[in-house]
Amino acid sequence: MRITHIRNIFLPVAAALLTVTPLSAQQLTAEPQAGEEVMDEETVSDVEDDDRDVRENIVIIPDEADDIDIPVPSFIRTASNRIIYNGADWSKLREAFQSSASSPVSIVHIGDSHIQADISTGTTRELLQYDFGNAGRGIISPLKLSGTNQPTDYSFSSSGSWIPNKLMSSSWRQTVGFTGLSIRPTTSNGSFTVATSGRDDYNPFSSVTIFHSGRLSVNNVTTADGTKLQHRAIPSRDYTQIILPTQETEITVHFSSAGDLTLFGASLSGGRPGVFYHAIGNNGAAYETYNRIGNVGVGINPLQPNLVIISLGTNEAFGKLDTRAFTRSIDRLVKNITTANPDALILLTTPQECQRSVTTTKKVRVKGKARKGRKARYRTVNRSVRSYAVNRNIAPLRQAILDYGKENGIAVYDWYDVAGGSGSSTTWINNGLFAKDRVHHTHKAYNLEGRLLYEAIMDSLRDNK
Repeated sequence: MRITHIRNIFLPVAAALLTVTPLSAQQLTAEPQAGEEVMDEETVSDVEDDDRDVRENIVIIPDEADDIDIPVPSFIRTASNRIIYNGADWSKLREAFQSSASSPVSIVHIGDSHIQADISTGTTRELLQYDFGNAGRGIISPLKLSGTNQPTDYSFSSSGSWIPNKLMSSSWRQTVGFTGLSIRPTTSNGSFTVATSGRDDYNPFSSVTIFHSGRLSVNNVTTADGTKLQHRAIPSRDYTQIILPTQETEITVHFSSAGDLTLFGASLSGGRPGVFYHAIGNNGAAYETYNRIGNVGVGINPLQPNLVIISLGTNEAFGKLDTRAFTRSIDRLVKNITTANPDALILLTTPQECQRSVTTTKKVRVKGKARKGRKARYRTVNRSVRSYAVNRNIAPLRQAILDYGKENGIAVYDWYDVAGGSGSSTTWINNGLFAKDRVHHTHKAYNLEGRLLYEAIMDSLRDNK
């Protein structure tokens, strides 16, 4: 992505909104084929689908023009695009940004598939780093090696064989780290390559912090052309830091282990001041699935976060609604993070209204074939048609997040309200901002979301509250 203009140039869209009227479930029902007859009295039942496969295996088609400098549609509630402090003191974060020219600011953004794709967070990262400096790419995860989608601005690859494990697996064959996944080599000697995209050539790194469990012995480090680099490997309990003599955009780490090695990810640093914006996302994730890891707070501690943003709640809305259990899950994750990172601020975001699959079953009479000397007979069959409806669980979960923040003095960014509130999903669909699954967004919409969050953060840095 490229910044084509200076920030703060948002203008409402002058053009009128599209006037596409969404089809009702009845209109979406397939017409009877020739020889079929619908009964006068129908038995119709709506069964809401879980949509788990959609939420864990997303497909986002990039827009032809990847421009983050886009106008804000008139249905966006720009007056609501602000941080609700709930009494939280953000003065230390403002001071950290004021000192970002000499000491990096670290933001960790944790979430689900909306974050794993790193489109909205990538936009927020680019804009903040444009203003305050690029300290480095930050956390990257071996998502592709784990069999899932990976952001396009980095590569975490290997020619060797690895055993993957993901956050949403029903059972874990090995430890899952704070990144929500892990990979374990099948041999005691191997290598892996980490690289940043050369598309804009703006993310070179001079140190790589590898997060892992078990023993990791770094044998040597080579560049893209195979040249060995003089390096220094500094082991710690939960990670190994590799210091490089030069700025690089691709290295291969050749290692040996004692058979107990499991990798979780790596953080790339340029050894420069500015901003780190670490994005940790997992398709299908919820508060309770991160709680399942148990040590997210300890895991992110080496990243030295000044601010931790948590964007979850969408996937909980596809299960049985239990706002009390949801609130307990929020509290457990927040406390896990703050206990290990007492100086870090927490920012909770609310999920946007989305839609879910609804299966409508109708009893219809189908005309069979006529037999010789007999008239055709009718038989009654069930016909199922899939359509969509607003996911009504989103609104109460959004309110639970707002209430938790207010009661516990934790800041909230009400994305539900900013995006347009109740009924916004239909507006976004009519304006081409939702993906076909009506849960995820288009590339353009994620850019819009990331830019709006950036604006809210910038306003909070100028605020005296």
